[in-house]
Amino acid sequence: MKLAILLTATIKPNVVGGNFSIEERKEMYASTLRFYAKSIGKKYPIVFCENSTYNLQPLKDEFANRLKIEWLQFPPPANFMPQMGKGYNEYLMINKAMHVSNALRSATHFLKITGRYSMINIQTMIHEIEKRCTNETYFMGDVKDTNIYKLLGSHRTAHWGDSRFFVAQIDWYKREMIDCYREMCDYQEGRWAEHYILNLSRKHRKEKNFIFRFRHQVQFDGVSGTVNSAQLATGIKGQDSPAMRTKNFIRFVLRSLFPNIWF
Repeated sequence: MKLAILLTATIKPNVVGGNFSIEERKEMYASTLRFYAKSIGKKYPIVFCENSTYNLQPLKDEFANRLKIEWLQFPPPANFMPQMGKGYNEYLMINKAMHVSNALRSATHFLKITGRYSMINIQTMIHEIEKRCTNETYFMGDVKDTNIYKLLGSHRTAHWGDSRFFVAQIDWYKREMIDCYREMCDYQEGRWAEHYILNLSRKHRKEKNFIFRFRHQVQFDGVSGTVNSAQLATGIKGQDSPAMRTKNFIRFVLRSLFPNIWF
């Protein structure tokens, strides 16, 4: 397989529920790119895909010689619909990138990551991806789908797919997922991107071309930028807080001890 990394970004958001100013968001994306420049450098092509009118030139200047990066920008209107929320517009942006990206055209698979968060164990996650995925692997993602919390009397959310990151074979994505944004709306229960990934796993999880459980627990930094989707699903804002690091360690142990129970 030949892997590219697709970072989705919205520096100047139009959706309801944003937590940060435009400049704060810009600095978060810059911080993420600095982290990847140090951790993976130019080893993998990166597609930075942004959908606002923010001037990307300062970022382009800073990272021109530090990353192997392709800059794509799809400013509004470009069929974006703020009233549908973050998920709809993020996956519409991926749709557009699939049609024009040179880096994706040269790869077999892409690792999609929400661009405002640094995947702080990205080298570990990529190592697992390259070890477990083949050219015939269509999709690799991470899903929580268990009734254990219900049995324990907890009200924690136990059924959702992680939309912050996944891996997809590009040809398969173009055939099967290219218009998935049409099924998403952050303001309707059951239509978040997290629900789409969960339902995809329930449909395909017994098929050999699909993987819906990572052996390593992903670790992100940063804080959710909108009060919806993943924030509501996890109930956690600080993704690299002490509480989150403790939870991630526990999840890593549980993944090792109980690989068939999707905590």
